[in-house]
Formats: sequence, C-alpha cells, structure tokens
Amino acid sequence: MISRTLPRSIFCLLIIIFLVIGCSQAPQTGEPGGQAPAVIEVWHSLLGAQADALEAQAEAITKAHPEVIVKLKYIPEEKFAAFSYQAEAGGEGPEIFIARREVIRQLYGQGTLAKTAYSDQESFPAASTGFRFGDTQYALPWLTDVPLLYYRTDMVSAPGTLADLFSSQGGTSVLAADTATLSAWWNGQGGKLMNAGKPSLDDPSNLAFLQQLMAWQSAKTLRIDPQAMSAFADGQTPYVIAGASQAALLNQKKVPWGCISLADLTAGQGEPLLGLTFGIANSAIMTNDLGPEIQIVEKALLQPEAEGALVKAGSLLPANTAYYKLPEAQTGVFPQAYRALSKAWVLAGNAQEWNLISLQDTAWSSALTGSLSPQDALTNAQTQALKALTKST
Repeated sequence: MISRTLPRSIFCLLIIIFLVIGCSQAPQTGEPGGQAPAVIEVWHSLLGAQADALEAQAEAITKAHPEVIVKLKYIPEEKFAAFSYQAEAGGEGPEIFIARREVIRQLYGQGTLAKTAYSDQESFPAASTGFRFGDTQYALPWLTDVPLLYYRTDMVSAPGTLADLFSSQGGTSVLAADTATLSAWWNGQGGKLMNAGKPSLDDPSNLAFLQQLMAWQSAKTLRIDPQAMSAFADGQTPYVIAGASQAALLNQKKVPWGCISLADLTAGQGEPLLGLTFGIANSAIMTNDLGPEIQIVEKALLQPEAEGALVKAGSLLPANTAYYKLPEAQTGVFPQAYRALSKAWVLAGNAQEWNLISLQDTAWSSALTGSLSPQDALTNAQTQALKALTKST
C-alpha cells in the first residue's frame, strides 16, 4: 500500500513545484502569457500625405519594438489645445503630442505638458530653444522651415548684397512683408523688439528699416504678392523670398532655381526667424509610468530616416542636424537650408518677443498699405506693447 502511494505523492509534489516555479518567473514581452506591450497614444494635427507617412512610421516603430504599440489620433489644429486640456482635466489623453509651435505654447500655458521624456542633442539651437520655457525643455523640435532667397538661374545670378538685389531688373517678390520673412535683413541692420528688458518697437533702427521697405515698394523693386511663388515659377519675377520648404514645389514644376541664405546679403549679420515648426511634446499626466517606452517612440521619430519620410510626404524640413549628414541632403535646398537653420534666431519659448512680433507685423502692414505713416504705425505698436506688458506683470 505504501509502495503505491509514495510515487503518487511525489508526482503531485513535483506538479506543485513546477507550477510555483512557472508562476514566479517574470512574464516575457512578446511570449504567450507575457507582459502586454505598452500602448503609446500620439495625438497629432497632420493631414494628407504627412498623416499617411506618420502612420507608416508608427507601424515601423511597432514592428521594430514589440514592447510598444503606437496608436495615432488626429485632432484638428484649431481644437487641439482645448481638446487636450479637457482630456487631461478628466485624467485622460495621450502620451505624446505632435503639433506646431504655437499650439505647443498654448499647451504649455494651460499646464498640459510635462518635461520631455527623451533628450535630443542634435536639434538646431533655434528650434530647440523655441520649445524651452525657463530652464525646462517641454518639446522636441521635429520639422521646421526657414526663409531663403530663390533666384531663377535662367534669368539672373545670385546677388552679392542687398544693393545688388534691389538694383536688378524684375525686382523681388515676397508672399508677405512680415518679421518672419524679412527677419534676417531687419535684425541684420539693427532691428530689435526689446531693449534692456522693455519693448522697443519704435526704435530708430526699426523706423529706418520700415522706411527702407516702403522705398523698395515705391520703386517697385519689392512686391508683396500672395501668388509670388506662381509668378516666380512662371518667370514673371526673377527673385522670391519664401520658405526652404517651397523647393519641393519648384522641383515639381521643373523650375530652374538656385537659393541663398538672406543673411548672405547682409555680410552674414542677420538671423532668420524659423517659420512653421512642429514639435513632439509629452503629456503632463501620462508620461511618468511609461517614460522608457515613450523614449523609444520619440527617439525613433527623430531618426533621420523617419524625418526624411515626412519630408518626402510634405514640404517641411527636419529640425535636427543628423538628417543633413545623409547623402540625399548634400544637394538641392538642403545645404543652404542647413546654413540658415544653423544661424537662425535663438528665441526661448516664453520670450516676450513672440508677443511683440505680431504687433510689429501689424505696424509694417499699416505703413506699407498707406493706412498710417511709418512713425505712427510703430508708435501705436509700442503703446500696445507697453499695455500688454503691464497686464502680464
């Protein structure tokens, strides 16, 4: 009786031991019964081919990193900040936001963002600093733009100075005569928005530059034309100032073109202001628990190959220096864009200048359309700036 009972007892004991050992082992990601992948939700405002390219990158990241699943959700840009705030107020929302610079500023202002989970050391200083508030980085620059001077190689050659440019036949066209477009010339000739911590929109150097714009416009050597790119493509104007991103359109239309940085015409003194810029930011309430997984996704999105896929799908350029080391970035618009991006205006995300740029743009528009004299336009802008600064303090 004992000899038959003992083996059965040992057998049962062995089964229990095996079950205990199996349950005590940590489950392995990707194996049956293992740890489930982390779902990283990304809210973005991209449309069309760029949205499709982002979808492809999300799938590639998930394939390369089985420990994460990237889930995308489109949010209309005009609703992005409000929708994100409401979601986080209810304890929900994504781990990652992808939005343009102005939207990210809104998200920061309403407390929706956390410090970036991933640290990127290869972004252009102007692009990175634009997402820094105080001493904290709240977003990673992803795609951007910068103004360049394009010229038709079948009609003219590259000018050496501003005098050469505005003495040439045919004149120069701009889509808009604003600070973003003309910043390299404006600050290269002494223009400034702040002086000793106070607004200085009516500074004599600003007045001199505005008067110069008006003189060029009066002489018809500077034309403000929303259809400037079409006029350039059709050969109606030999020069146009537009974003580096517009090179893709010119290539599609087989336009013979060359380009230079606007600062080249001011002996390298000017600093261009970055144009449309997208950043990658983290949610204030969803980041802590999934920090390592979020870093995997953000690092992958910032790889030159991923940014390059978005460039091909849209028109913006990578905001990181690594892309410009690739063979495909050694021709076309990229070398000149790299030079301009390297010298771009470094302006912190919470710098007062961002609020003053729109006031200066309004003043320039009022003077160029003849609504106000240059002095009156800048004086009005200065008054508004002082009132805005008083309210903010």
